[in-house]
Amino acid sequence: MFADGQPGRTGSDAAATGTATLAKDGKALATADLADCDVHQSRTCELRADLPAGSGAYTLTASMRRQATLSTEVKSVWTFPSATTAAQQPLPLMAVRYSPEGLDDFNRAKPGSTTRMPMWVERNPGTTKVRVNSIRLEVSADDGATWRPVPVTRTGSGWIATLTNPPAAGFVSIRAAVTDTAGDGVTQTITRAYAVG
Repeated sequence: MFADGQPGRTGSDAAATGTATLAKDGKALATADLADCDVHQSRTCELRADLPAGSGAYTLTASMRRQATLSTEVKSVWTFPSATTAAQQPLPLMAVRYSPEGLDDFNRAKPGSTTRMPMWVERNPGTTKVRVNSIRLEVSADDGATWRPVPVTRTGSGWIATLTNPPAAGFVSIRAAVTDTAGDGVTQTITRAYAVG
C-alpha cells in the first residue's frame, strides 16, 4: 500500500492501521485487520475467505491510514468478475504507479508550478495481460473534500498527466480509476501524495 513508483519495490508502515474487505455481489464475505502489517511479516496481514461456488462480481477494498506528513491515507477498491476454477489462479488486480517529476528531496513542489506525472499500470504476477480500457485521474488540494479531473495522455506503455499545483503551501491528493476490457477495475486514492511549499 505504501510502495513508491519504482518497479519491484514494496513499502509498508508497521504503525499504520486499516482494513481489507472482500465482497461478492455486494455481500461482505470477510474482513481483515491490517494493523501491525510489515512487508517482512505478510502473514499477519492476510485476508482469508471461503468463497461460494459459482460466478459473481467481487469487490476487494483495502484502506490504510497513518500518522505521517505524506500518504496519510491510501485506499484501493478493486472490482472483478470471478468464478470457480479447477486450479488456483491469481486475481486480476491492478495498481496504478506514479513517478512525479520536479519534486524536491522532501517530495515538495513549488507553489503555482506544474508537475509532470508519468503513470503506468501494474498487474498481479501470473495474470493474463488484458488491455486497459480507460484511465481517469483526479486531484484534490483539500484532502479529498473536492476533486477536479486532469487530462491524461497515452505515451507508449503508460500515460502522462500535467498537474497544476496550488498557489499556496499545502498538499496534493490523487485519485485514479482504471478499467480493462475483461471487466476488471481499480479506484486508487492517495491522500497527500505530495506537498506544495
